[in-house]
Amino acid sequence: MKRRSSKQYSMHCLNEESDLRTYEKHGILKFIMDLKDQGVVKYVGLSTHAPELANKVLDMKILDMMMFSINPMYDFGQGDFALGSTGERQTLYRRCEKEGVGISVMKPFNAGQLLDAAKSPFHQALTPAQCLQYALDKPGVLTVVGGPGNVEQLKEILSFLDTTEEERDYSIIGSFTPDDSVGKCVYCKHCHPCPAGLNIGLINKYYDLSLQGDVMAKDHYLTLEKHASDCIKCGHCNKRCPFSVQQQERMEEIREYFGK
Repeated sequence: MKRRSSKQYSMHCLNEESDLRTYEKHGILKFIMDLKDQGVVKYVGLSTHAPELANKVLDMKILDMMMFSINPMYDFGQGDFALGSTGERQTLYRRCEKEGVGISVMKPFNAGQLLDAAKSPFHQALTPAQCLQYALDKPGVLTVVGGPGNVEQLKEILSFLDTTEEERDYSIIGSFTPDDSVGKCVYCKHCHPCPAGLNIGLINKYYDLSLQGDVMAKDHYLTLEKHASDCIKCGHCNKRCPFSVQQQERMEEIREYFGK
């Protein structure tokens, strides 16, 4: 447990159920919740790499935020902390958004490995902007902690604010993702711009969240300027998707689900 301030406590870093039980056994968790009841602590957070444990703590309904490691390596089964399948990790992100638990991303570059072709398990370097945008696009994510080691690295991370949409485009990861990612939208928006003006990434995101039980997702979907029913079936998105998602067919599925 680390004390961040008089208003925030974080359970750090729990990866196994035994870690959580230790917090409970020694009264640490009760102490934190008592402080929250007293108004001394306003927010309770969890730092973990493990989707399974994250879900167990979410079940307890005590979290306001969670620090979680998100990058293409971990999401696609590469690296020491690549815990949980691609599907399990994506489901966790959607659950956090649904339940109002904000995610603060750690290890977006995996200690620089993703920025170095010689060290990356994909044998191809990504840019800081690509890694940051990848994490920011995940449901529930509020912020990304770049973890700079010096001023120059900090400046490089902050230069993200001046990058173009093309420079942030991380769709190249579609060429080295595992089989269980094929056919699943990751909201990368490489299919944009849509000739009919649809925000295909958000349409998919709200659909996935609604399927997870997020009651607000439908309202968000309905406020979009264009809906799945506006799809003109030109096939532009299908041809451009690096994950081989059949977006044209998916738009019909989403139209039937939301009614427009």
